[in-house]
Amino acid sequence: MQQIAKRVVLAVLGVVVTLAYWSFTGGGDAGSEVRGIPPTVWEGDGGTLAVEVESTTPARFSISFSDDKDRSLSAWTPVKAGSNTWSIHIPRGAGGYIELNAENPKVGDKLSWKIMLNGKTVETQSETLEEPLTSGYAFFLQAEYDDYSTLETEEDY
Repeated sequence: MQQIAKRVVLAVLGVVVTLAYWSFTGGGDAGSEVRGIPPTVWEGDGGTLAVEVESTTPARFSISFSDDKDRSLSAWTPVKAGSNTWSIHIPRGAGGYIELNAENPKVGDKLSWKIMLNGKTVETQSETLEEPLTSGYAFFLQAEYDDYSTLETEEDY
């Protein structure tokens, strides 16, 4: 009986350790979702992506990563009204979506961001909600990139 109990405890402990490892590394199955924006994604050898956001209303910031190694990671965090900045050491060859989605916005609310790669501006966006949202619509900023590590900056133009 004691042997069976030990085996059950070791099996449960193994699952807990594996899940914790996957949560911190973004590994595991083909994809995972985590709450919180990680400071480094996978190898983190493709440069530093920084996103500065301004919001006059609470929002949800999210960023996703996928690559040709069949890895994917979606990370998100709630955002209070005001300024927020995230810096992420990104891997080479991974792209995805960046989104800032307002929660219960009112007319006049504003969303804006500046996306930078290695300190150089890639994109700026700003939107103001001009009229009340109708059912099924959202107020957000979104960008999609094939490879974050090779983005053209405004200085490249």
